Amino acid sequence: MKSTVRYLFTGAAAVAALTFTGAPQAMAYPVGPWGVEGPCTGLQPSQCPWSPSEDGLTWSYKGHSSHYDKTGGYVCNTNQWEPLRTAYCTTVMTLVRALPPVPIGEVLGGQS
Repeated sequence: MKSTVRYLFTGAAAVAALTFTGAPQAMAYPVGPWGVEGPCTGLQPSQCPWSPSEDGLTWSYKGHSSHYDKTGGYVCNTNQWEPLRTAYCTTVMTLVRALPPVPIGEVLGGQS
């Protein structure tokens, strides 16, 4: 009886080990329907302090937000201490979200 239980546990452990090593590693990014990677390119969720918006175009951390177009190009950034920059960037991002994927970040040169 003891040897049967031991074989069962050994077999279950072997299957579990093969399952975990053969499974693809979960990647945090790209996110959103446009697949924007933002400032956390290549990082796991536990390694990136930034939080993406639902659509993946805005990434925020400690009062700072970086905004990207639907092609993944950097558009502008905002923070809670600069209201004029925030107003400009909010306007541009409204345009980005309304248009189909257009490289607005390239056109603007990533300026804010």
